[in-house]
Amino acid sequence: MTTAETSRRCLDGRYQLHELIAVGGMGEVWRARDLQLHRTVAVKVLRSEFADDPVFVARFRSEARHAAGLSHPNIAAVLDYGETTAPDTGESLAYLVMELVEGSSLSARLAEEGSLDTRATLSLLRQAAAGLAEAHRAGVVHRDVKPANILLGPGDTVKLTDFGISWSAGSAPITRTGQVVGTAQYMSPEQARGEHVSPASDVYALGLVGYESLAGHAAFDGDNPVTVALKQVQETPEPLPAELPPDVRALIDAALVKDPRERPRDGDAFLSAIEETIRQPSGEPPTRSVVRAPVRRERRAEQRHRAAAKRRAAPVTRPQAATMVRRPALVVLLPLVAFLLGAGALTLGPGPGTESGNAAGAVSGPSAEAGVVLEPGDYLGRPAAEVAGELGALGLTVRQVQDPTSERPPGTVTGLEPAGTLLRPGDVVRLAVAVRPGATLPELVPVTGGGATPVGRPRPVAPAPAVPADEPAPAGTTAPAVPVDGGAGPVTDQPSAPSEGGGTTSEPTTPPEDTTGTPTTPPGDGG
Repeated sequence: MTTAETSRRCLDGRYQLHELIAVGGMGEVWRARDLQLHRTVAVKVLRSEFADDPVFVARFRSEARHAAGLSHPNIAAVLDYGETTAPDTGESLAYLVMELVEGSSLSARLAEEGSLDTRATLSLLRQAAAGLAEAHRAGVVHRDVKPANILLGPGDTVKLTDFGISWSAGSAPITRTGQVVGTAQYMSPEQARGEHVSPASDVYALGLVGYESLAGHAAFDGDNPVTVALKQVQETPEPLPAELPPDVRALIDAALVKDPRERPRDGDAFLSAIEETIRQPSGEPPTRSVVRAPVRRERRAEQRHRAAAKRRAAPVTRPQAATMVRRPALVVLLPLVAFLLGAGALTLGPGPGTESGNAAGAVSGPSAEAGVVLEPGDYLGRPAAEVAGELGALGLTVRQVQDPTSERPPGTVTGLEPAGTLLRPGDVVRLAVAVRPGATLPELVPVTGGGATPVGRPRPVAPAPAVPADEPAPAGTTAPAVPVDGGAGPVTDQPSAPSEGGGTTSEPTTPPEDTTGTPTTPPGDGG
């Protein structure tokens, strides 16, 4: 569905779309007019290619269900949800209707002003914690608290939004073991490990928001989401400016404790701590706003410049919708982090003043033997090489089979099995990959721990394809190699002989007579 097409539509004869507010990987947010109640609303329309995908539609419904069940002054109201068919094209449409918040997001405010003073920060933390407290009482964990999901209305009234990846304690979560969902810079350590997420995880994220608002830069930064997520687990942010009141610094520090059992347990407990800090004489804001040193302002500008270079810009105009559309690059799927940490493969080196024999600093987590459950919707439509690399990093053995009947672009995943069952390192996963009719895939051998490797007649190997700037490759992984000449052979489903050092090695095979016609793998959009 194009912007021009959408602008001419009236959804279900009720919501007339007028002005585009935001565009993201999953859809568009529009200013619209409710023709029945004669009011202006925001309408989030799922992109047509996702509206036909039951997994994406389920997530969209999940956002509507979770948010619509919450009623609080600091939570953006969800007013309606619908699924319809476009009368002119016949395509499926799913949409969410929300209140329109006249204002801007906290992320936009921070980008413009750099940082906030103590009074403003405590006020937004208090309101956001109050909204989270209501959600937690209803059994809902937000999972993606960040400045972009905190809208500031008239008088700096806070509205929490975007409960699209939230989890209800009363139902099975859409996200499952083997996926780590959220935004890396605001992700709790337990979220990065793939462990149980609780209300205390939202407290950690809100603590990171408070830290950024006061310090003028994110607590953790890195070249890619995996690096940032590892820092959430392993590192402590640099101290907040010394000129801040001690109990304000202590409030943020309490929210950023790595062990969720040692943090305020939920939004209500954090709200009480915030209100106590506000009441304390030392918690009163100084007579002037906290001004960061120029080096910090420069570093924040560098951070934002790097981040902007790694993702597609989403045009946003004011007023903003009551929810922002998440791009796939910002909804971080980090199974590699959970696997590396769960396997105990990563440890902290000895820091200053720590003897090399000290065991402190080792990262502990659940064993990789706990296994993973794969959700097909997270892999369908993505480049096969990229998916094979991710599954290999989880310790799974990957086999690919061709699918000449699919309408998806050649080289992308059209199916995955087994799905919905517990898999352990070494288990076999079969990927169906789209090919043009009559074309074949390179012969593949199963690989554990890193993608799939073509075998058969020796061919020169091209460098690994570049990863799009907005979706950096996880640190420590490489993309599977591909033949330079595009040669292809028949697909095999037979495992090769394992080497003594583990993994797999290829056995010499007789090359096929026809070695042409391998489809080019197009760049993916992240799913």
